[in-house]
Amino acid sequence: MDAIKRDPLLMAAKLIVGFGIGIMIFAMVMIGIGLGAVATVERADLIAEFVKVGAPKNMIWLVAVALALALAMLFLGVRFLLELFGIIDSVGKGDPFQPENGTRLSRMGWLALAAQGVALALKGVVKVLEPYAIKAGEKITLDFDLDLAGILLVLILFILARVFRHGAAMRADLEGTV
Repeated sequence: MDAIKRDPLLMAAKLIVGFGIGIMIFAMVMIGIGLGAVATVERADLIAEFVKVGAPKNMIWLVAVALALALAMLFLGVRFLLELFGIIDSVGKGDPFQPENGTRLSRMGWLALAAQGVALALKGVVKVLEPYAIKAGEKITLDFDLDLAGILLVLILFILARVFRHGAAMRADLEGTV
């Protein structure tokens, strides 16, 4: 912990990651409340609005699916940042090349890959809802595509996981020979 206090970069990283986790958890709570409202108190109003613009009544379930997918994306983001937080802690302790960091990086790769999949599913749901939203005078903007940068991030994380595992194994071998 002392190294983190002395190193402004590690302190800034920890603060930014912690802030990001807090924002995502807040957004998850808000979306959860919205999901509850769609299922209960706002249900009749939404159905009436869908019928008014010519959409089937059961389209309300797509709104619920979109909110659930957004909730899933935020959950994946929180998990990703918690893994990163663990890596930052180990760097602050002066021991980044440990097997657990390789595992963390690998989990981060899987989380990033899952986020890409959820984003694509969310885009598909929004594409179905979009024409009805436009008729109702609402605008839905969602700019998710199969993201090359996201795929590169996944590859980099998996490669770094191997590097960290190899570094940890080399260090263990070196300590065993001394």
